[in-house]
Amino acid sequence: MRAPAAVLLLLLATATAAAPARRLAGAVPHGLARMTAVGRARDDLPLDQVTVFLGLRDQAGLDAVLAAQQDPRSPRFDRWLDPDEIADRFGPTRAEYVRVRAWLAGHGFLIVRDSPFRAFVTVAGTAAQAARALKAPIGLFRHHGRTYHAPLAEPELPAALAASVRGVVGLDDLPHFRPLLQLSSGTAGCLPGQPCTALGPADFAAQYNVASLQSAGLTGAGRSIAVVARSNYPDADVALFDQRFLTVPRALPTRVVASRDPGISSDQGELIEVLIDAQWSGAVAPGAAVNMVIGSPRGDLFEALVKATDDRLGDVISLSFGLCESASPLLAEVFDAVYAIANAQGQTVLVASGDFGASDCLASDPPTAGLAVNGLASSPHAVAVGGSAFALASDGALVPGAPERTWNDGFFAGGGGESVLFARPQFQFGPGVPARRGRLLPDLAVAGDPALPGYVIVSATTNHVVGGTSVGAPALAGALALVNEAQGRRGLGQLTPSLYRLGGEQALGLRAPVFRDLVAGTIQVESSGGYTAGPGFDLATGWGAPQVDALATTVGGTARCEPEIACLVPAGGAARACAGEWLVERDHLAVRKNGIPRTTQTCRDGDPECDADGAVDGRCTVNVALCLNVFDFRRLNKRGLPVCARGTIRRLRLLSARGTRNDPVVADNQRTLAAALRALPSLPSALRAACTAAVPVVVPVAARHGTTLRARVQGARGATVPRITLRCTAG
Repeated sequence: MRAPAAVLLLLLATATAAAPARRLAGAVPHGLARMTAVGRARDDLPLDQVTVFLGLRDQAGLDAVLAAQQDPRSPRFDRWLDPDEIADRFGPTRAEYVRVRAWLAGHGFLIVRDSPFRAFVTVAGTAAQAARALKAPIGLFRHHGRTYHAPLAEPELPAALAASVRGVVGLDDLPHFRPLLQLSSGTAGCLPGQPCTALGPADFAAQYNVASLQSAGLTGAGRSIAVVARSNYPDADVALFDQRFLTVPRALPTRVVASRDPGISSDQGELIEVLIDAQWSGAVAPGAAVNMVIGSPRGDLFEALVKATDDRLGDVISLSFGLCESASPLLAEVFDAVYAIANAQGQTVLVASGDFGASDCLASDPPTAGLAVNGLASSPHAVAVGGSAFALASDGALVPGAPERTWNDGFFAGGGGESVLFARPQFQFGPGVPARRGRLLPDLAVAGDPALPGYVIVSATTNHVVGGTSVGAPALAGALALVNEAQGRRGLGQLTPSLYRLGGEQALGLRAPVFRDLVAGTIQVESSGGYTAGPGFDLATGWGAPQVDALATTVGGTARCEPEIACLVPAGGAARACAGEWLVERDHLAVRKNGIPRTTQTCRDGDPECDADGAVDGRCTVNVALCLNVFDFRRLNKRGLPVCARGTIRRLRLLSARGTRNDPVVADNQRTLAAALRALPSLPSALRAACTAAVPVVVPVAARHGTTLRARVQGARGATVPRITLRCTAG
């Protein structure tokens, strides 16, 4: 029996060797071309944090679920997903994950970390294993007196396996991430017993309307913040900061070491960064639990972020580092996937937008000129926190009404611009947002200038003044802990859709301000170009400075159209009409003589009542949702009771839209609606008024007959086909 077995193993080995292979792009750093190659790495060079990234599936469906979690009309509102649900619905299949994992283990790699979401697997090995198994020999490179290692070729996997893998990261040790902090020229000032002309926690609370929440007794109790870090820190400095600048005592942050403690960094920038995070995260929310999640030297930020997400260590996650997006697109994509998972669990991710204006890659090593954004902040699943500037009085007091503008001190500026990696997300199609192709950032801005006014921290027992968007992210994390507490929620999830809905309504004059508009300044640095602040949303300060007390009463609130029943267009067939009805977000629908809304609704291009972008641009953007199992009292029988009643929805199918033939706009509308429908709870369902999140449907003025949306809904009383025809007329 031995001979046939040996032959079989030989045949299998031969078949594996002969199997077609595929290279996976993104592992070879772009910056190697400007470094000096100095030969091959030794075979036993350890590679102990290699992450094989499988990614997520049905990204459109996941984004629809995230939008529904933010919409109070949806049954998914405020209902966060658990890891199993995320893995089974949006992660790779179990079979794919097991196959990739087994192949890696079979080629000698040690499994370091599994993902409960099956999005990636992290392994350890050597340079020899990378060369042999992945066909990615490891080379050595010199730059600025240091030697780094990196793959000489993109890794290769058998084609059948590569179909399940998006890429491989961790084969190099180049310094991809940099802390986003700036030291003030006044670091010798702000001494004990002397006026400190920089922001303390109470000043931040007053400037951004946090103080009223504190006065109401909110402390962030029962809420948590996770800070992504990569250095340890001395407790004594944090305790002194609390003693000197907090009026309410708090517990010291909790260290959570992801795998191996890196110790306290000897690099001043790294040490100041972690002290900023430990001291300012939760500074305005002393009752919130702060977890400092620290990555190992090789695991770096990714390891810490994964730990914060896998163990859900914070309702809010704060990250204050930069990454050149165009130089590291795969890394940016990997972080985006983890952010999306965090959002689905109810975690809000705050990321500093950068300190180099519109040219973030000028700060990378080696630098790259041209317009670029921070690749850790450009994800649509993170809130990008930009920077502003304003002056304090000579004694350090806030000046009421002092103008706040874009941070740009001539050398550094708040980060902003347009992503070249992530497409413009749906929430940025609203009113007041420029019509560009990529994801735009920042989303909002708080103080960033290290001199106007700067923030106080304690380092080596001495007060110092610092700045940068590094401080804005953790400071805002504490404010969001108060918002979370004020609303009685256990997380805010992907906050960006709510921020843009509120900002858009503010831009149209439909609500009291939730942002203080910052209209002055530019983020251009050197000669690489930039963007100027102006009324409404801009690529210098986003929507502007957040008014946290207003956010606490409006985030998660119902969108336009109150009462909601007035926005619903019932289907034909009175007895079955309740099974499915289209909801159109506008203040007044066209109605028949009996008051029932018509199935044809017309909008004028640029009319803010119905055109969601509020711009005269040759098209109407109408927010539409589909609601199932509506209790509709507008059609009554002779006894005064609704002719259709609540029942069970058994099947749902989106039918082809009727509009301009082969129009790509119609096709985009269909994809958007289909994703929204996939976010509904699984059928059969007896949920009443289960609505999808409202999604933008684009209707060109040129479409003479408009666009007709249709769905087939099988309810307890039979099938019905709700339809709505949307037309757009010239402004």
